[in-house]
Amino acid sequence: MSEFHVASRMQRQDLHKLHGLGNDFLLWFQPAVPEGASELAQRWCNRTTGIGADGLIVAIDDRVAPQFVLFNSDGGRAEISGNGLRCFVHALAARRGVDELETLVSTDVGDRSAHIRGALSETSLVSVGMGAPNPGPSLEGLDLTVHVDYRRADTVDLGNPHLVIEVEDPSAYDMSVVGPAIEAHFMPAGINVHLVSATEAGLRMAIWERGAGVTEACGSGACAAAAIASLSRPDHGLFEVVMPGGAVSVEVADELTLIGPSSYVAALEPMSWA
Repeated sequence: MSEFHVASRMQRQDLHKLHGLGNDFLLWFQPAVPEGASELAQRWCNRTTGIGADGLIVAIDDRVAPQFVLFNSDGGRAEISGNGLRCFVHALAARRGVDELETLVSTDVGDRSAHIRGALSETSLVSVGMGAPNPGPSLEGLDLTVHVDYRRADTVDLGNPHLVIEVEDPSAYDMSVVGPAIEAHFMPAGINVHLVSATEAGLRMAIWERGAGVTEACGSGACAAAAIASLSRPDHGLFEVVMPGGAVSVEVADELTLIGPSSYVAALEPMSWA
């Protein structure tokens, strides 16, 4: 798709589909969060009766502080998404008709820095700040041995909660079974569940996302996993995190930086906006 077509489609229509390594989102440009956005997220994201996506991003293009608001496919409002944030920045720059953009994005967990080059291309590389990791929910009372054979487990808060579990081989487990069984301990708030193993360059990871289920990639989860891995590998400042949908890079410092692709799929016109 040419640069002209990416920009013109973004400018002509308000609803689009993008993905970050297969973690796909509907992105809807609006002046404010519409009433009923949660219900629309459930309807549009349904892969059988709707368009199909892991979440709905409401994009508010304020030139001073563009705003990112995410609803998971179950209709729940999510605090942040690394893959979603990259898709948001890609769409924002293309809609403005600029190939490069550096900006702060307002999210439910504060402002996040973002930089993109090649925004007018179908696929672009985006760097987003993900903030500093903090301890997550308590593991007290959780017996993980019922579900997985694991080496260590840690929770991380990046504005959204993550449970990072080190195992020998993440692909040995069915995340559609293991994920919800483990997440049940953290209800009603829920948690993102990640099984990880170390590689020479970083990590391999399998994913169960709160509010979306099994996904191809999780950007904030990759950051959470890299933050935990850095505790035992302090000289490893850049982690490659390989997920089913592909790989991202995570720079570990006082704050975490996520670097990965965003791909434009299509402009959309649903039969119903309500």
